[in-house]
Amino acid sequence: MFILNRSRLKLSSIKHLRRLTTSNPRRIEDEGDWFYSSEWWDDNGNTVFRSVSDKGNGVVSVVASHSSRPNESQWYKTENWLGQRYAELRPRSEQNVSFRILGYQWRTLRFNDDTRQSTAKVMTAYNESDPGSIFLMQQAHCLAVPYLKSMISAGLTSLSCNCDMLSSVYGKTSMKVLCIGHGGGSLPLFLACKIPDVL
Repeated sequence: MFILNRSRLKLSSIKHLRRLTTSNPRRIEDEGDWFYSSEWWDDNGNTVFRSVSDKGNGVVSVVASHSSRPNESQWYKTENWLGQRYAELRPRSEQNVSFRILGYQWRTLRFNDDTRQSTAKVMTAYNESDPGSIFLMQQAHCLAVPYLKSMISAGLTSLSCNCDMLSSVYGKTSMKVLCIGHGGGSLPLFLACKIPDVL
């Protein structure tokens, strides 16, 4: 009888354990999740800019590294959006302009080859009618460095009670935000991307 109860206990604890874990890998939706940090944290990228600062910052460099997301099978959506956006911004220019994406990269701003000041994801595209034209577009929705997500969370939760956050998010009222710093501009771009009419 004791052996039977012990085996039931083992089976019971295994069932509870299965509820807490899964054999399926975690699906990561956030392109800036720390899971992808090995793509830009390691020193295996290409230096695309390097100069000695005349402002006392030492050596300033920008390192480009390959980004695995979004997947190439999803690029057509962004290519279509680029064509539509171009037509909206330039209604008098040629119609049916097609853009093609060359890829996505991480760009890391570094001081003295050691300090990583900021990291941003950049999309590279070109106009099919002018293959020599290259466009770089920072992906504002993607915050790669974890402290940026903490700063956004702490900043938005500490707003005074006088701020109607929902009205700002839905574009009914504008919000004034002051970002002071020197880096890649990830915070102000993220706020402008997520909250319409942010000043």
